[in-house]
Amino acid sequence: MSEIVRIYGNISKFDMRSVLTDFANGLQYRSLWMAFAANEIQARYRRSILGLAWIVVSYLMLVGAIVLFFGSFSQMSQVDFVLYVALGFAGFQYIVGNISDGCDVFRASTAWIKSTPLPYSVYVYIRIVRSVFPFLLHMATALIVMAFMGWRPDWGALNVIPALAIFLIVSPPIQLMFGLIATRWEDFSHLVSAVTRLLFFLTPVMWVYEEQGGLRYYVATANPITHFLEVFRAPLLGQPFPFHSWAIVVGFSVLVWIAAIIVGALMRRRLPFWL
Repeated sequence: MSEIVRIYGNISKFDMRSVLTDFANGLQYRSLWMAFAANEIQARYRRSILGLAWIVVSYLMLVGAIVLFFGSFSQMSQVDFVLYVALGFAGFQYIVGNISDGCDVFRASTAWIKSTPLPYSVYVYIRIVRSVFPFLLHMATALIVMAFMGWRPDWGALNVIPALAIFLIVSPPIQLMFGLIATRWEDFSHLVSAVTRLLFFLTPVMWVYEEQGGLRYYVATANPITHFLEVFRAPLLGQPFPFHSWAIVVGFSVLVWIAAIIVGALMRRRLPFWL
């Protein structure tokens, strides 16, 4: 009976506009979440010799290892495979990083949430900026490597701009939704951690999507991250415009926003009590 009363109480307070208002209000604190994100990034590498250069070094090491051990399994030329992996790994790291960060976005800010009446989206934006910075470094590194290997962009490369925009558009609802669920149910964080490790093998980062067949092809096709990587990677590799992947990416982004608004409307009021 008490469970029915609790659920009815949540539904009676269901207000989707409050979630969108929270996102809008959080944008007004841009200087705050930018400063917090910069501080978190600097704190992570403050006592190291290379500092922020470790972001580039670790990226190059992982890309190099993938190319070295898996390049011979692809029909692509060595140069094309390097570009394919460099871009795919950068995009994958950003997407999965947002998923993982989302699970901890509110628990890591418990003291602030309990003591300061800031919009919850502020903590989401902090994590997004913290993910965007290494992603931009990875992209810059990949483009430098590509230019060194003879890559020259054409006008089609400009299609990467809407791909980057959709990356940013889908990040806030993912972090809000995963943050609320993981704060309420601790097991959700462990589930996400296990799934994200598995996704690295199910996503065409170290193997080429177009060269596959059978079960691996169908699994990759059903994986939304595959299509996010396709819309991001295809323009820079000079491949045809991926209409099919764009349709999936846009549809998936809309569904994520709807799900996040529903979850936020049902759960955000009780967030301080779960921390």
